[in-house]
Amino acid sequence: MDSAFYTLIGALGGILITQVANYFLEDKKSKNLIQLKSLELQHTRHHDLLKERRKAYAKYLEEVDMSRVAHPSNLTSCVASLYGALIVATDDTTKDIKAVFSILRQDEIGTDEFLNAKRGLLTSMQKDLQD
Repeated sequence: MDSAFYTLIGALGGILITQVANYFLEDKKSKNLIQLKSLELQHTRHHDLLKERRKAYAKYLEEVDMSRVAHPSNLTSCVASLYGALIVATDDTTKDIKAVFSILRQDEIGTDEFLNAKRGLLTSMQKDLQD
């Protein structure tokens, strides 16, 4: 009876050790899976933000050019795209967007001043889209 008892204790001990090991293994797998999903979600969010920036920046630049050429005194068409670009822009690009818009609001706009401000804005926008 002693050997049967030791055999039973050994079998139960082996089962217990296997269950504990499986618990830790599954716990580690679930943590890794959560971390992987979090990284995938973060990458997707970043990609979506870049797409939104690209759209908003392109629309704003188009409206700025149309306001400059077609309707220099009417900036209402520019305002909606201005807000859209400001929402998705980084801090540096926000400053350049505001600078270009303030130049557009001036009565007498120098072509060189406008082009320099727009060049700076394009550089900022390109930096945002390359991140």
